[in-house]
Amino acid sequence: MSKRKEVALAAGVSEATVSHVINGTKYVSPELTMRVRKAIEEKGYRLNHAARCLATNRSGHLALIVNNLKNPRYAEVSEAMQGQARVRGYIVSTIDINLFNFTEDAVFDLISRNIDGVFLATYIDSMEPAVRRAYEHGIKIISGIPRFGKVLDVEYKNAIRDMVSCLAGLGHRRIAYLSGYSIKESSHEKYENFLDAMKEQGLLADKELIVDGQPPFVADMDAGYHAMKELLGRTRDFTAVFAVNDLVAIGAMKALREQELWVPGDVSVVGCDNIQFSAYMQPELATIRVPKAEMGRLAADMLCDIINGIPCEDAILTAKFQPGGTIGGIFKGRA
Repeated sequence: MSKRKEVALAAGVSEATVSHVINGTKYVSPELTMRVRKAIEEKGYRLNHAARCLATNRSGHLALIVNNLKNPRYAEVSEAMQGQARVRGYIVSTIDINLFNFTEDAVFDLISRNIDGVFLATYIDSMEPAVRRAYEHGIKIISGIPRFGKVLDVEYKNAIRDMVSCLAGLGHRRIAYLSGYSIKESSHEKYENFLDAMKEQGLLADKELIVDGQPPFVADMDAGYHAMKELLGRTRDFTAVFAVNDLVAIGAMKALREQELWVPGDVSVVGCDNIQFSAYMQPELATIRVPKAEMGRLAADMLCDIINGIPCEDAILTAKFQPGGTIGGIFKGRA
């Protein structure tokens, strides 16, 4: 009896189903896929990936493109994406665009390695020529940009509206924004959402309180620290800060402490992403919760479906405002 038939009998499926799971040639439910993969391990069936690549003209290799490998947000997305990709018979490489230099020439590196699909978890306008070339060469792409294929994105609008409404309700009128990334980017929706939310509350988004990102636009703790130093050099006439992500918020809080400005007594601070570390801060960081694990799982499933010719729909996930100890009324702690 062939090993493949043994696997089929152990999993209680047909040999054709085993073949589809191994080669990714047809959709198989997650439940059946797990049964087949468990049977493969139990029976010691060793897959010949080289032969499979030749037979299907696919590598079984996906890529996740991020802009900062040190950001825990991407670690959570990557972990979930890799876990789900394994169920579907794929592996995932995580690539930092700041190290990879995502240019038109560099994208041939992806093409030459026969990458089947890419999830752009980050996007800046300068990447467009390279992304377009990858797309035109048959690499399947999902991103927040509709013109490159299916869309997988996060909707921040309502969460940011709730955040600004909460701050306004606590008496805040002068709210700063630390961008981290360039506010000129067409895809910088958080900034546009922030401006809209301020307008809805009848608040002025003072340009003096908007700190733009600086090249190479890595929104990390250092960026947050220096952005807050720049803001404090301009003015101290603000009572709240919204940072583009939690790392920027944490860096900003360090700069505030150095000037003996206390959170939330003197300044309220809100981040974004709800990275695990934010819950262990004292006080706990107010943030915008992003469904990172769901994003990773969806990214793997969507790419695998597209690669295998299985119809799939765009997916827009919803962020939610999560209050925390770093926000308070503007008179809290003031004598």
